[in-house]
Amino acid sequence: MLLLLLTRLFLLISLTQPQQKILIQDLKTELDQTEDVTRKIELYCELSKVHKSINPKTTISYGNKAVALAQKAGDDKLLAQAYNETGSGHYLLGDIDKAVKFYYMALRIREKLGDPSDLSASYNNIGNVYADQHNHKEALPLYKKSLSLATTAQDTLRMSSSLSNIGGVYLDQGKYDLALVYYREALPIQEGLDDKQGILISLINIGEAYNGKNDYQTALTYFNKAHQIANNLGSPHDEVYVLRGKAESYLKAGKYEKALDNALASMELAKAYEGKYVLKENAAILDRIYAAMGNYEMAHHYLTLHMAYNDSLHNERAADRIAQERVKYETAQKDKENLLLRAEQELNLRKLEQRSIVQYFTIALLLLVCAMAYVFFRGRQHQSRINKLLTQKNELIMHKNGALNQHQKALTEQAQQLNIQKEKLTQLNTIKDKLFSVIAHDLRGPLVALKGLLHVMAMGKVPADKQAGLFNSLVKGQQNVLWMLDNLFDWARAQMEGFEADPKPLPLRELADENIRLLQPVASSKEIVLENKIDPNLTGCADKEMVRLVLRNLISNGIKFCKAGDTVTLTAKLKNDFVLVSVKDTGIGITQEVQKKLFGGSSYSSRGTANEKGSGLGLALCKDFVEHNGGSIWVESMPGKGSTFLFTLPHTVKAEEDEINTPPSSEETEEKTAEQLQLA
Repeated sequence: MLLLLLTRLFLLISLTQPQQKILIQDLKTELDQTEDVTRKIELYCELSKVHKSINPKTTISYGNKAVALAQKAGDDKLLAQAYNETGSGHYLLGDIDKAVKFYYMALRIREKLGDPSDLSASYNNIGNVYADQHNHKEALPLYKKSLSLATTAQDTLRMSSSLSNIGGVYLDQGKYDLALVYYREALPIQEGLDDKQGILISLINIGEAYNGKNDYQTALTYFNKAHQIANNLGSPHDEVYVLRGKAESYLKAGKYEKALDNALASMELAKAYEGKYVLKENAAILDRIYAAMGNYEMAHHYLTLHMAYNDSLHNERAADRIAQERVKYETAQKDKENLLLRAEQELNLRKLEQRSIVQYFTIALLLLVCAMAYVFFRGRQHQSRINKLLTQKNELIMHKNGALNQHQKALTEQAQQLNIQKEKLTQLNTIKDKLFSVIAHDLRGPLVALKGLLHVMAMGKVPADKQAGLFNSLVKGQQNVLWMLDNLFDWARAQMEGFEADPKPLPLRELADENIRLLQPVASSKEIVLENKIDPNLTGCADKEMVRLVLRNLISNGIKFCKAGDTVTLTAKLKNDFVLVSVKDTGIGITQEVQKKLFGGSSYSSRGTANEKGSGLGLALCKDFVEHNGGSIWVESMPGKGSTFLFTLPHTVKAEEDEINTPPSSEETEEKTAEQLQLA
């Protein structure tokens, strides 16, 4: 197998320029112009790399220059790269010993730096050395480690290299189908990167695998594709492998002349850079071709040449192994002599000091044991006393802590009760102040006016033609006072005692008609029209007295802020599971600032169009009553365009269905009870 071909991916050449000469000239030009030492080292490394496919000797030359400059600059990363490129040049020339030396120097530096991509390249290169020696047991784990590091670094170029080299191991073992799996996994990655050099090598490897399967027609297809790319790249080194692969295919096909032409062309290109492995493999295939053609003289010539290259490689490796073994032996001998010398010295010292040391040591040991026993005994006694005292103190402290915790808990509960009582007293005081304020200002004024009017009439000083008007004023004033008292007492009772709603089905239209009849005299006196447009069949589920008060307050509020000729209209409709009731007037409207105050916690009152005055409690009471019946209330208004007060109540039919079809759960009952307790 052409193992060097299979493992050449460790070089990681990914030139994309079709004209390498232009690239080399550009690198040389930049090298001459730059003064930056770091950039010079990088350029030497690039020139070393680009010459791998042209002349490995030049690769070594540029690599050595990069090594010298990197050592001088103290740049470890670039020094490791220079070692790697130099080792690659020696590998291509078949000088394995020097290649290994440079590879390991690069690896030691890269292990300190910890760059996964560079480490992947080093493990790949060392794996190639083992693969070249057919030591697949060592090569395969190194390739797989290289693949893992490349994957961690997300270096797709090195991933494709490792995949292809793993395929090379299986190819050398004769596992052609498994080799093709890895080659075909590497090829799409190289195509995605547009790595022409990688694609070329993968095509050659796939061709070799098909040669191994004796499918020389398919092999030739891949070799021809590779040959075209090699010509486009101007890479004579790669062309050596392509031509040799084609020679193998033609030899298997029995086309000896074509096989000979390709093998000789490969040999001529290989002689240009004197690569020992390449020359050895080319000599081997020429031996087989000439033997197949019956030209045994030439076959013998190339067989002799093949053996010469093989012996050269073997002798160099043997010499290296002997040198290594000698170093190991000399090191072991020196270590042994050092050990013997130290042992003899220690023995002499022991003989001189043995008697006195043993005696002194024995006496000292006995004294030490006695002293330690005494100290230990006394320490145990002291520790026992201390532990007993600590136990007693801990129990006392725990008892006091328990008492303090109970006392603190009691104080906390008392503080909470005081806070609750304080809040209740504050609330009651506020209610008291509010009651006195309303009684002093809002009730006293109308009653004083009423008293004065009655006094004038009692004295008979009112003309007969004006008595009817005064009686109407008297009735109106008395009605306003009653409503104000109702609102005041309902609000006070709700604040002080709490209240609970008693929801029942109620006809909304009848309730609205009742309030309209009650308020009609007031509306007529201001020439205001009251309209009830609520559907007679529409019902809600709520507390009747609360809804009656809500409607009365909202209609009265509409009358209060309407002028002669305006209208107050009541409507209602179903919306989801609620009845939406609206009280709309065409009065003077409400500003946004005032709207924010209407349903607040504090009372707010303003005079009507006829200078009517209210208590400021009506809307607050409406809000409480509506919400306690499960609804909500709000206002929509613009100054000069009237106001619409809207509130919602649960729908009667929905409430009845829920009671019939869904008995309340224990959780709902507890929840309702909790809500009522909160409201009380």
